[in-house]
Amino acid sequence: MESSSEIKEYKGNCHCGLFKFTISVSELKSVQVCDCSYCYRKACQWVFPALNLQIQSGENELSTYKFGRKEMIHSFCPKCGSTIIAKHLPSGEESINARLLQSVNSSLLEKTKYEESPSSEEYGSRYAPPSTYPAPSTIKNVETSVEGAKLETFNGNCHCGAVAYTLISKPLNERTIISCNCSLCHRNGEIYIYPPASSVTFIGKENLIGYPFLSPYSLHSFCKVCGTSVCVQALKEDEDLLPLNLRTMMSGVNVKDLNITEYDGAKNDPQYVVS
Repeated sequence: MESSSEIKEYKGNCHCGLFKFTISVSELKSVQVCDCSYCYRKACQWVFPALNLQIQSGENELSTYKFGRKEMIHSFCPKCGSTIIAKHLPSGEESINARLLQSVNSSLLEKTKYEESPSSEEYGSRYAPPSTYPAPSTIKNVETSVEGAKLETFNGNCHCGAVAYTLISKPLNERTIISCNCSLCHRNGEIYIYPPASSVTFIGKENLIGYPFLSPYSLHSFCKVCGTSVCVQALKEDEDLLPLNLRTMMSGVNVKDLNITEYDGAKNDPQYVVS
């Protein structure tokens, strides 16, 4: 049996501060990483079980999402998109996403694998992407107008399929791929490429919720149904740019196979405080 001296209280919150909580568990040395199709998109790092979960604010404000046999309910903030809690309904056990904990660098914790791969059978069914993706863009831009350019077609979507896209792009190994550690990207585990916005077509774009951070002209956009972070929408009319979260890309793409550049975005948001 653990002694009280081994128990530590951790505070946490979604990015916007709508949901705040504490958990009291043994000092964290490891987290569980699930490779199901949902957690892969969200890059969740779970503290399981989340003992002595105490909610300070936002208890009745979260959006919820279920899939497969619907035995697991995932809760996310409807304002900023942070994934917070996974609850196993048959047992009532809850997990907390360690990425939301204050004063914890979850990247330094040992990772225990929970699922085998994003395409494996999960929660009673095999993940099925949308049956239809939008037609590719025919607009010429700085990439697609290059004579002799090798262009490929990539499809992607949020988990529930309410948002889907088609990208015309040079091969991914010719693109800069960024993992940022700012307070928002760290919470979401996003991995971005930066194609022209005119190279991307959408179905269901109206299902995206935009969350402004660092700049009022950049909306970090996630699906209002499942909470999947999809892209960053630039509001400046003269800016042909649309950062896309590669975790949402299908077409045989797995972020584990990519050459990713780590970007120290945390230095750009020292003003971040929990509201």
